[in-house]
Amino acid sequence: MRDINFFSYYQDKKQEKKDQKKYIYIAYGILTLVILSTLIINVYKIVFLNRDIEDYTQKLTATDVQAQLREAEEISSQIEVLNKYESKLSDVANSLIKNDIVTDDLLNDICGAIPSDVSFKEFNIEGYDVTISGVTHTRTAIGEFEHNLRKLSKIKNVQVAKIEKSNTVGEDYSFNMTCVLKEVK
Repeated sequence: MRDINFFSYYQDKKQEKKDQKKYIYIAYGILTLVILSTLIINVYKIVFLNRDIEDYTQKLTATDVQAQLREAEEISSQIEVLNKYESKLSDVANSLIKNDIVTDDLLNDICGAIPSDVSFKEFNIEGYDVTISGVTHTRTAIGEFEHNLRKLSKIKNVQVAKIEKSNTVGEDYSFNMTCVLKEVK
């Protein structure tokens, strides 16, 4: 005959609870190990990073490194100033390119118009006005120079302001001449 155990249901429940508690304790243990291992790893990293920071601060506070740092800051400030100058110069260059009155062609044309007997003392270009001061041996060279300048297509007006004899030993004449350039379109 077979034995019937009426308490087996309660015994199985007790066993299930014991197994369940075992699994919970194992999960808590694994979770505790994970937390402790990450804590140990992080503390280890923090300690070594703090040591590295101390080493780097000691190296940075060294006198030779401080001298190099000051030199680098001076160079950086000089570079900054040069960059400002460069930007202003590029603005000026761009404005000159946009309003390019005096070109190589104009200067070559003026040089080609100079008689062999004429020497310049001063040549000044301001806006559209060109002022020329020079010396020559003859008055006709001044007239020839004026005539040659009037023929140039880029010059609107030529006026000889003054011709006078120099006080030097030779018969030299000094002159001042003003030219007005045509506008560039």
